[in-house]
Amino acid sequence: MTTQQTTTIELLPEHIIDQIKAGEVIERPSTLIKEIIENSIDANSTTIDIHLIENGLELISLIDNGEGINPQALPLAFCRHATSKITSFEDIYKLYSYGFRGEALASIASISKVTCETQTKNSKGLIKINGGETLYHDTQSDSLSEHTGTKIFIRDLFYNTPVRMKFIQSKTAEKNQIKKILTSFLLTQPQISFSIKWDQQDKQVFPKVESLSERIQQVLFSKKSASLVSNQSLYDGVEFQVFFSQESTRGNAHKHHYLFINNRYVQDIKLHKMILNSADSLWPQGESGHYIAYLEIPADEIDVNIHPNKTSVKLFRAPKVYSIVTSTVKALSAKKTFSQQQRNSQTSDQLEFHSPAHQDIAHKIDYKQIDFSQGDEVGEYFAQLHQEDHQTTPQSLYQESSNSILIGDYFIFQSNEQTYLISQTNLLQFEFYNTLHQIQTDEPTVPLLISKPIKLKTLPKKNCLQFLVKLGFEVDQLDQKTVVIRAFPQRLQSFSYISLVEDILKNNISQLQDLDQDSLPFQPIKNPNKIIELINKLGISFLTQKNLIHKITPKDLRSIYENKK
Repeated sequence: MTTQQTTTIELLPEHIIDQIKAGEVIERPSTLIKEIIENSIDANSTTIDIHLIENGLELISLIDNGEGINPQALPLAFCRHATSKITSFEDIYKLYSYGFRGEALASIASISKVTCETQTKNSKGLIKINGGETLYHDTQSDSLSEHTGTKIFIRDLFYNTPVRMKFIQSKTAEKNQIKKILTSFLLTQPQISFSIKWDQQDKQVFPKVESLSERIQQVLFSKKSASLVSNQSLYDGVEFQVFFSQESTRGNAHKHHYLFINNRYVQDIKLHKMILNSADSLWPQGESGHYIAYLEIPADEIDVNIHPNKTSVKLFRAPKVYSIVTSTVKALSAKKTFSQQQRNSQTSDQLEFHSPAHQDIAHKIDYKQIDFSQGDEVGEYFAQLHQEDHQTTPQSLYQESSNSILIGDYFIFQSNEQTYLISQTNLLQFEFYNTLHQIQTDEPTVPLLISKPIKLKTLPKKNCLQFLVKLGFEVDQLDQKTVVIRAFPQRLQSFSYISLVEDILKNNISQLQDLDQDSLPFQPIKNPNKIIELINKLGISFLTQKNLIHKITPKDLRSIYENKK
């Protein structure tokens, strides 16, 4: 985002206010922090120091070395709809700054105790405001200095509007939200040095770097360096650059997914899915990795005035943008080739074997031609599956005879010359139920990139919401029939936790004892490797005791096959 020359702060005319006003209300510290960092960046700061106490409720301190604010205009800066960013409605469509409505500082000053010090090249000023009332304002017009900048201290947030404290979630949720905002600015402003201090902890220092890739490694992968691949394209004024991690896992937990449009962090589910779907071939089937994507779009082809927090945008030439995004990602996918073993992790539609080494055999052996009522044919069948690349078989509980087959819901494998059968449905529902009982208070949670709303037909029961919180979910009731999931317990990252929340709310479940194990939602596993991992984790003896795993004969196997025909 190109910076714009700072101009005089002025009150906007009423007709412009009516066109752009959003009625901005500060409900969470993260919103406030976002606004004051944007002001620092708009002032061309190269260093920004932030100190937060009690997640910003007690203190938010920001010190920058930007151009400063005209001391005479300090009172005006904290008035609603006073801004230096635009003078007409048309300026919105040639916007090169973050802020433009002139609502944020006024909103902040109305709900906290604010002290603001500023220094320009030839003057300095100080203003103190409590709950919207100016207590002190002083200027020194003859104060010359080479060191310009602004210091803003915001204390006792919501001290005069305690009702807004109801929007504050758990400390963990609030801190995660603030971290997401801070990370967004770190990732888009590599030329700025940041320092961040939480309470009395040591400062986290992020020196300026030369490139986006350096900043990504510095911020997201400081503990363990990630192997990144990237691609970039430019067409008709639209520039797109994207970085992907080569490492991947199942599920969305602990994934860094960031999308920036003109250096604004935005939440656009369509673009998010488009990026992940186009990058599908970069990772093994069913897995995904991290991505950080940057779009630069001409200011007159985008509208940022559609959401108070400016986290949503309207694209005037959306098809062009979508085409550039998908073609850039797919071009990267075409260039990037992973190992043959990863690419061959998919198996045939009819049978899935636990090792990719058996891909070629899957095309030669047709289990429909096997007479499973004859023990010798069953043995020969499994022997054929196992005869090639025996040395590539993963070391596991079944290393002596690592043979497995997935037929519908049934997973069949051999171990120590004994054939076993287990229902995938029963196994996954048992594991889900068992995991729910293991959840403890204050366990780690995973914030959702985009909060998930749950629509209900009736008002949700209070004890059901309390039960969800006890399980580790972070939920909000938006209205009488809508509950939104903001974070989920880390233990449930591989389970159908959204369906679980829906079941709890719709069936008025308020305790674990009321949950029916046989009705728990689950996502079928298509890769037998994952089933083997789960069986390894629980153990054959334990699963046998729970009546989940059974020994079977060739006759039983034939019967299963006949039922699936």
